Amino acid sequence: MAKQATITEIARRAGVSIGTVDRVLHNRGGVSLKSQEKIQAILKEVGYKINMHTSAVALRKEFKIVISVPQSTSGEYWDGLLNGIRQATDEYSDIHIACESLPYDQFDPASCMEAFSKVLSLKPDAVIIGPTFDAETHSLCSDLDAAKVPYVFVDTTFENTHPLASFTADQPAGGSLVGSILLNIVPPDRKIALFMSRHGEKGQARNAQQRREGLVGYLKEVGKADRLVEAGLNLREGDWSGMQDFFREHPEIGGICVMNSRGHIIADFLQSSVIGDVKIVAFDLTEKNIRCLQEGRIYALVCQRPERQGFLAVTTLLEYLLYKRTRHSEQNLMPLDIVLKENLPFYK
Repeated sequence: MAKQATITEIARRAGVSIGTVDRVLHNRGGVSLKSQEKIQAILKEVGYKINMHTSAVALRKEFKIVISVPQSTSGEYWDGLLNGIRQATDEYSDIHIACESLPYDQFDPASCMEAFSKVLSLKPDAVIIGPTFDAETHSLCSDLDAAKVPYVFVDTTFENTHPLASFTADQPAGGSLVGSILLNIVPPDRKIALFMSRHGEKGQARNAQQRREGLVGYLKEVGKADRLVEAGLNLREGDWSGMQDFFREHPEIGGICVMNSRGHIIADFLQSSVIGDVKIVAFDLTEKNIRCLQEGRIYALVCQRPERQGFLAVTTLLEYLLYKRTRHSEQNLMPLDIVLKENLPFYK
């Protein structure tokens, strides 16, 4: 493996001092345009990569990152994303990073507003946001923009905001994917139910809305929109209210798409109610969804790599805080993985 060129070698080739190269690398200004362009051309030619560890130690910086995402328990979707954040802070443990968490109840707009309202009081250098509600998210982003605090989105994006970057899946494509799977496994004489969780009085979460748009659009495109039956339910642990009535009124249901990580709740209800021959496709490789997938009670899970989202969120913010730039574009899409019982071991 070729050895990376040193700053000394780059300075010699550019005919400038080591300090000038360092200023360009760390975007500190004070370098003529001609010298800057020459240095950047050499950096590109030799494929120079900045070492975040070394740079941060040399600068002796300490950064505070505030994380405000929905609260979760071990094995749930958001816990996976937090694991990715922890992996990044462990990898860059020689950089002084202080992480503070402000979790909120993703079913309660008031809880979200309470958490978001505390973000700036913690005096963050940067913020990771897992947004759910429209008005609350726009209010926080407006405050962060005014304070010139960089932030990234994970899981979901919102228009008319200015994140440094976002890491999420193509949510409409995820909905289309679910529709395609179900049309291929549900008999043509059976209906497909779309279950959406209610989030307080403000309807559904942003990502679930986008997935629904993708699903409905796909079914219309293939001329199967008449097979869809929609239901808004409170998909909470141990709360099956409304499910009995729904299945009593719709015995023709042969497939269910759950637009979030709570497919296991539907699977447990169907098992308890002895309702069989219904295929479930849901999102996210959570522990409870995995259990249902292994037992054959969920047919497939569509996953968007939350650990990777969390990891990239941290590294993107660190690169910006250290060098005032980022390798990533404003919107970065994660792969959509289809996990079945057969290929589950490769994901565990």
